Amino acid sequence: MSRYYCPFCSSRYQFHKTRSDGVLICGLCGDPLIKKPLLNSRRIFGVLAASAFLAPLLIMIIFVINDFTKDKYPNNSESLVLLTIDKTWNI
Repeated sequence: MSRYYCPFCSSRYQFHKTRSDGVLICGLCGDPLIKKPLLNSRRIFGVLAASAFLAPLLIMIIFVINDFTKDKYPNNSESLVLLTIDKTWNI
């Protein structure tokens, strides 16, 4: 029922009735109710604006999660020696 509204009455005080032929009418003024569109220009613009602000945050979260899942070498002298030997002795 919330998809229908009366364009002439305040949205706070609207209640809906059904006529004998099945048409939804406004309980205050008796005019037929109008169906709200699912997508309108204001809603599309709002989704685009919200995604423009949230996209950098989501990308940052993805990169942080990828950084935690990568294998990290310990920072001690033995591992540094092994890393430098492996790179210099390419045969």
